[in-house]
Amino acid sequence: SGDLLDVPASVINGKTPDERSLSDWLNDVRSDLIFIKEWLLAVGIPFVVVPGNNDDEKSFAEVFSGYGSPNDIAGLRFFCFWDRLSTEQQPIRDKFNAALFHEAISGDEHECAQVHVQHYMIHPPVFAKNKHYQYTTAVDLKKSIDQSGRVLAVLSGHYHPGTLVEEKVLHSGAPAFCEKPFSYRVYDLDEQLPARVETCILDN
Repeated sequence: SGDLLDVPASVINGKTPDERSLSDWLNDVRSDLIFIKEWLLAVGIPFVVVPGNNDDEKSFAEVFSGYGSPNDIAGLRFFCFWDRLSTEQQPIRDKFNAALFHEAISGDEHECAQVHVQHYMIHPPVFAKNKHYQYTTAVDLKKSIDQSGRVLAVLSGHYHPGTLVEEKVLHSGAPAFCEKPFSYRVYDLDEQLPARVETCILDN
């Protein structure tokens, strides 16, 4: 759910942070993303990916081309939203992703069990480090999701401590895997049963 890498903000904004050239930095970014992609492919399990605010989106799109929405896996339809931050550093859903969202929750061809994946949070609202972690339109997005009856889970990241709201629709912001205690979550989703979530700790 995003931030596969921690790319310096200056590189994302088209400038080098040191004596190395920007092209050298971007080559390293692509190499690291290719390494992650090859590792995921080697696992042999279908996956979806979205960029986070610490990823270089252009490099991400080059390496992970072909992993767009929708993607049907194990009886669930995954929609991935590549959203961005506003100038005030609050998540926003642009016109393209808003149209994709509307199609997912109302299009006749998508009348099926869905999982929505994005880097940023819809629910619960979180204010920390003097900024909002949820979308500017989070209330409306949540209302539309609830009313659609299609979405089983909304999976996100961004807020490193993690969040979890187990309602009719599961809202899970996974804790940052790169920080102690190196936790990850396993989800069991079924249209007929409440979602089950297990938070696991990576063994030393």
